[in-house]
Order: sequence, then C-alpha cells, then structure tokens
Amino acid sequence: MKRASKRIILTSENVNRHGFRVLTDGIDLTQFENNPVMLWMHNRAWGNKENDILPLGNVVELKRETDPVLGKIITGLPVFDDTDDFAMRICNKYENGTIRMASVGLNPTEWSEDPELLLQGQRAATLTKSILEELSLCDIGSNDNALQIALYDDNHKLVQLSFEGENATVPLIKHPLITLEMNKIELTSAKAAVLLGLKEIGTTDEFETKVAEVVQLAQNQKTQIETLTREKSELQKKVDDEAAIQLTVKIETLVQGAVESRKITADEKPLYVELATANYGNVEKLLNAKSGTPTAAEILKNKEGETVNLYAGKTWDQLDREGLLVKLKAADFSLFKSLFKTEFNKEYKG
Repeated sequence: MKRASKRIILTSENVNRHGFRVLTDGIDLTQFENNPVMLWMHNRAWGNKENDILPLGNVVELKRETDPVLGKIITGLPVFDDTDDFAMRICNKYENGTIRMASVGLNPTEWSEDPELLLQGQRAATLTKSILEELSLCDIGSNDNALQIALYDDNHKLVQLSFEGENATVPLIKHPLITLEMNKIELTSAKAAVLLGLKEIGTTDEFETKVAEVVQLAQNQKTQIETLTREKSELQKKVDDEAAIQLTVKIETLVQGAVESRKITADEKPLYVELATANYGNVEKLLNAKSGTPTAAEILKNKEGETVNLYAGKTWDQLDREGLLVKLKAADFSLFKSLFKTEFNKEYKG
C-alpha cells in the first residue's frame, strides 16, 4: 500500500450544490474506521465485469479539526492499493495535484430545519446526524471547498440526489421563517373611501378620479421636496462660499499686519497663511503674543532718549566727576562743545 504525501479534507460544514449542509460533529465515523474504503466517484463493483472499478485503497488517520477559514472539518490520509494499476494512476494524479477533491458517502439519520443552523444560500434542511460509509476521490467538487456529498439509503445503495421525484431524499425547508407567504389584503369600497377622504364611493369613475388626485398630490409634493432640497443646497453653498471669502480676508489682514509690524518676515507670510487657514484662532493668538522687531529709526530715537536722560541738567564738573565726558563727546558732540564753552569761556578746538 502506498501512503499519500498529503492529507485530504473529507467534508466541511459549508452549503453544497444540492442546497444543504452537513454538521461535522454529527458524522458517525465508527463504521468507516472499521472499513475505511476509498472509491473513485462513488463507483462500486457489483459484478465481475472487466471494466468494474475496484476500491482505490483506504483513508486512514481520520481527524476532526477546526480550520480558520472552513470551520469544522474532517481530514484523512489516502492510502492507495499499489497492486492496482488504475489506483496507482489515480494516486499519481493526486500526488501531482491534478485530482484534489473528495466526496463523502453518508447515510443520513437526522435532518433539521432549525433556523439557527441555516446559512446564507441554504434552501434545504441541515443534515445533523449521519453515518460515514465511504470516501471517494472525484474530479469535480460541489462547493467552494471542492467537496461533494453523496447519500446512501438504508440498503447502502447510492441515491441520485434531486429535489423532485421518488429520489427526493433531501427535505426542502418549509419553515415559516424561510418560506414566506404573502397574506391577501382585502380593501372594501368603504375602507377605500375613508383612506381617500371620501364619504362614500358611488362609481368607478369617482374612485379613479380620487386616486388620480392623490397620485398627482403625491407627485407635486415630491417635486416640491426636491425643489426645496435643491434650493437649500444652493443656499448652503452660497453661505459656505461667503464664509470662505470672509475668512480669506481675515487671514490676509492678520498675517499682512504681522509682516508690517515686523513680527514675521515677508518670506514667512505664506506659511502663516496656510496655518491660519487650518486654524485661524491659534495663529491669531500666536501673532498677537509676538513682539515686532524695531526699525533702525526707532532704535536711534530710543538712543537719543537715553542720551538726554543720561546727560540732561548736568554741569561739566558733574559729568567729569562721573566719568561721562568721554561718552558725552562720542554720543552728543554738540552738547559736549556747549558745556565746554560754558565751563572755560572759549570754543572747544580738540
């Protein structure tokens, strides 16, 4: 016997192409583990014909697992009969990946229409309990996991799955939550009159006229709502545009004022405009807290004021004692010469 190099998924709990699904935990493996036969496409040799397909081998080491994508599954390891040429041909195709799909043969023992067990797209009951009779390798699967389902009857004969005729073994769902039936609504002329705002409906023409009025009223109201919605949108756009213009003016006034007061340089203006556009309040606080750089004229004026305060009202002797004559000469030569003439009664010629 030749053991395969990779395991295979026997079954999952997804909805198959027949519209039902099988619960993994409900599959009884006892019978199969005693006789783990592996067939090809559920074919069994019933006679002694030359072209009868005998079992390919066995499936051993069954495991119930939980796959992060497929959920609860059963996996097993195929073992091929190396004395059978056909089995070895299938083995080679399984090993090289040409054949990848499996199909379980189940004997159903319990079905359920419980809504809590239903999945999207399921149109038949859930097979909650079953007996695994055989596992077949196959060429084409019947759901996204490449898994088929075959059912056997109590006589271990393969059932042709369908939803009609004598072989309709899979029960369709008839639960009221799944099979919806519309209730008929009977509307009498008296009820219709009340709904339409009439005392009574005398003729068919009167009824049709009133219905037409209601339809026209509904259409007019729809048109009015659409018009009001459009006008509101246009008005909101105007308001938003006006607010944007006002903000642009405020930003320009704020930032240009900061440039003129020498709080920032002209080169820095675009950056502060961008920041103010994002958060005007923060930039306004920042610039208001800044001190402007004084101009050269302001610096000279301040120095002149300092000179006046330092030398004003002092005589030549006072300045000499305080050692300020040299500074006075450098700072205010005219005042220096004036004080010299007063002190020595002659012009300074130094």
